[in-house]
Amino acid sequence: MNKKKRPICGVVAAEANSIEQRQIIGGIVTQNQKYNIDTVVISNIYNPNVKEQDLFCENRIYDLILSEDIDSIILISESFVNDELWKHVVDYIFRKSIPVAVLGNVHDGLELPNCIFINTSDTNDMEDVTNHLIEEHGFTDIHILTGYDFIKASRLRVDGYRKALESHGIPFDEKKVFYGNFWMNSGEDLAERYASGELKLPQGIVCGNDHMAYGLIDKFAELGISVPDDVAVVGYEFVGGREIHTPILTTYQRNRSEIGRIAAVTLYNKLCGEDTEITVPRGKIIHGDSCGCGVKKEQLMEELKLARVKKDFEHFNLFNPLDQKLTDSRTLDEFISTCGSFQWQVRSVNDIVFCLYKNWYDSEATAPSELLSCKSIVPWSEMQPFEIKRYDLGDFLSRWDIPCVYYFTPMFCNDRMFGYSVLKYDCPDTYDDIYRNWIKSVSNGLEFLRMKNDIKYLTHCQNLSDSRDTLTGMFNENGMRALYQTVIDEDISAVMVILKVCLSTDNFSDLDGKVAAVMDAAEAVRQFCGSQEISGRVNDNTYLCIIREDCEPDTAADKLCSVLLQHKVYMEKYGPDSFLCAAVECEGRPYSELFDECNELIEEKRLRAEKMRSQPHYAEMLKIRSYIYMNPQESFEPEKLRKLYPYSAGHLRELYKKCFGVSIHQDCISARISRAKYYLTATPMNMAEIAERCGYVDSKYFLRQFMSSVGMTPGRYRNASK
Repeated sequence: MNKKKRPICGVVAAEANSIEQRQIIGGIVTQNQKYNIDTVVISNIYNPNVKEQDLFCENRIYDLILSEDIDSIILISESFVNDELWKHVVDYIFRKSIPVAVLGNVHDGLELPNCIFINTSDTNDMEDVTNHLIEEHGFTDIHILTGYDFIKASRLRVDGYRKALESHGIPFDEKKVFYGNFWMNSGEDLAERYASGELKLPQGIVCGNDHMAYGLIDKFAELGISVPDDVAVVGYEFVGGREIHTPILTTYQRNRSEIGRIAAVTLYNKLCGEDTEITVPRGKIIHGDSCGCGVKKEQLMEELKLARVKKDFEHFNLFNPLDQKLTDSRTLDEFISTCGSFQWQVRSVNDIVFCLYKNWYDSEATAPSELLSCKSIVPWSEMQPFEIKRYDLGDFLSRWDIPCVYYFTPMFCNDRMFGYSVLKYDCPDTYDDIYRNWIKSVSNGLEFLRMKNDIKYLTHCQNLSDSRDTLTGMFNENGMRALYQTVIDEDISAVMVILKVCLSTDNFSDLDGKVAAVMDAAEAVRQFCGSQEISGRVNDNTYLCIIREDCEPDTAADKLCSVLLQHKVYMEKYGPDSFLCAAVECEGRPYSELFDECNELIEEKRLRAEKMRSQPHYAEMLKIRSYIYMNPQESFEPEKLRKLYPYSAGHLRELYKKCFGVSIHQDCISARISRAKYYLTATPMNMAEIAERCGYVDSKYFLRQFMSSVGMTPGRYRNASK
């Protein structure tokens, strides 16, 4: 029987510990407590932008959206960086017939019907920021650095900048708008363009977020440009960390807490059958020294206090024996007791409850059980352990008498879901980054406890060396032979790919460096194969993959080479001429025959490479080639090449072509295309993102050059051998 005491408002977020989500949730909880409403925050921990199958386990936490006990939902839409996860969450919410408020910018092409949309205005906010420079400082020459040009928020911020200029009679000039990536390197790159004289310094620069502003002022300081004496800089979003940059940044704080409060009010009124008139809240300038206004002492003291607390907890988290204590636990009771003794690392929490599926320890289980065993881990709790049904949030929350906020976060290890941890706060508070490390240690410890009590696992470990490589954990020669036989028995199309590494001169005194490079090469092979294909290390310098699909062998080998070229540890140790790859169709032939054929192809390539290495100045040219392939996004103009090779450009071109049989210009293109192949193989990035990461300003030009170099479109290349 459901014991639900109060209405429940579900807040669906991703990585809820980030600063803007915390501000929004604070506003929601403050208002919900006034209405006697419980707030349940459902969030993942890591929120990476990778393929959905890699996220599946962690993101099972969003199954809780299906609970019938939730009366309304607030979806923090812009916290979701992965479109596949966003679609998954939206699909769950589509199934609900309850009021929904969507906060923040919504992903393009994905809108929920019958929802209330609430957000601050990027346009209005950026207008306020630009007005500050115009009205308070009298500036008329102002530049703007915003984010990617294909992101809606970037364009809206430019609109606000334009609006402020035009309202003061200042002409808008597209040449004063610069597009970055919302990270510090965008600011650094722009600062160098000013310092080099390519761009004339304006009176002020408005940045689309604080990270880009930090990069700008830090690089200006390195280059001898004084802020604000030579140029004023203003940020946006107030993400924190101002105290570690000089001068203290002037920025703008969006009123995220207010949109959280408005959402709570709107949904409450909706449940009561009333409508709410929504007013878009404006934020405020946070004064600093970077525009000349001067930082306010009280504000800075508050920021420094928060920074000290964070630093202290980071120190406590780094230098504590939690991981060791957890691995010593022999029973679940010992494990929970240990977690309880370290609960103080989760700052300001009132209670922490572990909810574990009844079959969490069962290695043979194909799905989580419908029942969960729940137990508070805090030492002062008098609550007795209890069981709840999987989606029975009302029963869970009924154990507390006052409305609170509860954070439901996943407990998992690799592809194994244990259950979830619930953090309870009596006041509008949230967990922070430290908790992410804490729950990671707990989840890893729980897996260790499970394995120690799994006899089948221990028996398997005893036979591990029979089929596994002890250094990398990949399949060894015996393991690959056995798995190949399985492929033959299945009678499916397959391709064998062999990669030989560490072929260049080795420094035997640097054993650690060699081990790190070998491990990095192993990671490249895993990345190339993904979770669906078979891969192994069959001897010291040979990796082998079985691709169980109908694909072109040359394309498969090319993809693996492109992936390894982007692995920095290996490349810095051995370089781009240190590995060779070959592939052949299996066609049901014996393993040894295929292996020998691949090795013959590799030997032919090795002999050709040996002739190249005998060329004069080869080592000198190889350093240049290595730099080009590790930095393909750079523009290798004559001036840049002179820094790499101090003699004439003509002499460099001549030597380079003699050594590698290709012009340096064509090799620069090949380096860019190689990185593009890596992104197409290993990431879900779209073509515009890939073009920019590879140094192309024009994505259409990238598509033409890729087609010319590879003989197929990027899309076709991505789908080849899938």
